[in-house]
Amino acid sequence: MTTSSGGGQFASTRWTQILAAADPAHPDTREALAALCRSYWPPLYAFVRRRGFGPADAEDLTQGFFARLLRLDSLADVRRERGRFRAFLLASLKNYLADERDRTRAGKRGAGLVASIEAANAESGYQREPADAAAMPDAAFDRAWALTLLDTVAMRLCGDYTAAGQENLFNALSFSLTGDRSALPYAELAARLGLTEPAVRVAVHRLRKRYRQLLREEIAQTVARPEDVDDELRALRQALTG
Repeated sequence: MTTSSGGGQFASTRWTQILAAADPAHPDTREALAALCRSYWPPLYAFVRRRGFGPADAEDLTQGFFARLLRLDSLADVRRERGRFRAFLLASLKNYLADERDRTRAGKRGAGLVASIEAANAESGYQREPADAAAMPDAAFDRAWALTLLDTVAMRLCGDYTAAGQENLFNALSFSLTGDRSALPYAELAARLGLTEPAVRVAVHRLRKRYRQLLREEIAQTVARPEDVDDELRALRQALTG
């Protein structure tokens, strides 16, 4: 699906598909919502863990949230949401946890699961965060969301380079995606890649440019209007540095 943060293609993003759906039972609506949920379940797990739940309960609750979100009564609320998918998802999760507080936690919660949660990976990612880096659940959610977004973009970019037979080039230059400096002098890096030093600098520039393009495309999938992309980008940068 081609997207753009500023052109006529913007209306084809997953979130705008969900917002525009007249019928919450329409298969395209459910498919678009499920795709976004599959991409962004780690922040939900982080939020639940930060609320004081252990790994097993957090996994169970996150699974149950996805199952309920795809039911028709939950999808009906989506049509009234005109903000960012990140805000909608967090508000929905808070409501779900409030509803679950007084319910018995039976084993049926995972029925109809649409996102396979790898508990070990989820917990590993959560434990990598410093204890004081995201003390508040909302902050933990936003930071995990931003990290998930960057991982998704990096994997897309790696896939593009791999498909073009340039996986080695991507691996050698991926340091530049985070603004880091190369561990090797550019002259040595060029020699290893069989390129000239100017060619390596051009390759780094192209890699970073494509990374920024993909980042904006991915963000566009989660906001309702083209003008929201820059605001969301600033918010997620703040989540990583604040």
